[in-house]
Amino acid sequence: MTPSLLTGLLPEIWLGLLFTLLLVLDLAWKEERSTALGMVAAAGLLPVFPVLAWQAGMGSHELLGGMYRLDLLALFFKGIFTAAAILVLLMTRELDKTIPRGHGEFYLLILAATFGMFLAASSAHFVMLFVALELISITFYVLTTYLQNNVNSLEAGMKYLVLGSLASGILLYGIAFIYGATGSMQLSRIQALYSAGAPLPVPLLFGLFLVIAGLLFKAAAVPFHFWVPDVYQGAPTPVTAFLSVGSKSAGFLVMFRVIQELFIGQAAQWAPLLAWLAALTILYGNLGAIPQRNIKRLMGYSSIGHAGYLLIGIAVASRLGSTAVNFYLASYLFTNLAVFLVIAAFSKVTGSDEIKAYAGLSKRSPFLAAAMFIALLSLAGVPPMAGFFGKFLLLMGAVSEGYIALALVGAAAVVVSLYYYLQIVYTMYADKPEDLSPIRVSLPVRLALWVCLAAMLGLGIWQGPLLHLSLAAISGS
Repeated sequence: MTPSLLTGLLPEIWLGLLFTLLLVLDLAWKEERSTALGMVAAAGLLPVFPVLAWQAGMGSHELLGGMYRLDLLALFFKGIFTAAAILVLLMTRELDKTIPRGHGEFYLLILAATFGMFLAASSAHFVMLFVALELISITFYVLTTYLQNNVNSLEAGMKYLVLGSLASGILLYGIAFIYGATGSMQLSRIQALYSAGAPLPVPLLFGLFLVIAGLLFKAAAVPFHFWVPDVYQGAPTPVTAFLSVGSKSAGFLVMFRVIQELFIGQAAQWAPLLAWLAALTILYGNLGAIPQRNIKRLMGYSSIGHAGYLLIGIAVASRLGSTAVNFYLASYLFTNLAVFLVIAAFSKVTGSDEIKAYAGLSKRSPFLAAAMFIALLSLAGVPPMAGFFGKFLLLMGAVSEGYIALALVGAAAVVVSLYYYLQIVYTMYADKPEDLSPIRVSLPVRLALWVCLAAMLGLGIWQGPLLHLSLAAISGS
């Protein structure tokens, strides 16, 4: 089935209509009712899933003069972005007291970032790709500094803005070199020029490395990771959660599009560099997390470590590695958001993100403590959680391509991560709480946590459906 412009762009059109609806409701409703907009936005995103399933039967096509690509890989990641946005919108209900005003604008910015992620997933042209990434970045600059009375939020936003602008400049400079060397910005045309595996000319290779540098910033990987701990700590918790899942997924999707699809035949020229960066990123993230006392800052270093594991899948340049990246990102979505849902619910009551404040959480809220425990085990890669199978696939991909040392680094880092994750578990279950008052969990957050827990356990035990979907996305891309 050949899609028309309307049917091919239906998810983006639906997002645009939903954005318009929220804008009208925000203008019509009074401020005290604007907090309900998050539920409207979350419910409005649910129809995207059947639309994506329907589009999956259309095959692979290019629209808008070759600038927009409709394929299974794009649809797979749009599903990830949609699920992340829904869970983040539910989490945002915990910010009602933290954000004194501007709730409607907050939800609109989340939808704008989701729209940018949708465009990034389907970009088949460097111009659209750059516009999509900038739309994502600009909305996150604003979201990071949304707590205008919070010095940490403003400081985090300024750091993110300065470093993000520098990364965007590097990315754009790399695109310019690629265009100068190939005479085209359309990905399919560049792929046709260099599909035979001939060595890349120096200007094109230089441009490719600059593009990789810009994308490593989006992925929070070494050596472009310095913004992560400060931004994760200072930003509102739902923004941190969306950054850790949505922005990271978009970065790795674009990295796959640009590096593997265009230059898979020249992997010998860029794969060793990515392998080294993967090892350094894993080590830096996991070792840097050990001394942290703020849980959001710890999750920032943890995010760096997970970016290193995902880089393994890109570096090995194989179908197994690419499938592992898809599986890992889908399972990481539910695992990481479960942690941030607990953080949001806890900080709403206590106002603290310090790990010591979680002392005795098992007595104040057994449900939150159990959810955090399961999510941390999944992040560490303990069976039968989804995180274990994701790490296993990535390390198996490294071994199958001869990256034995890289696989050993990844395996050793699992032990290190268990140390700092289990410290949080020990604090929740063994330390005595200073306050024994129960922590009530709102219905939206409770519902979102149950979804995440079911996904973590379900994907860890029955990997087949997601694994086949991940493989189909790679094979049909």
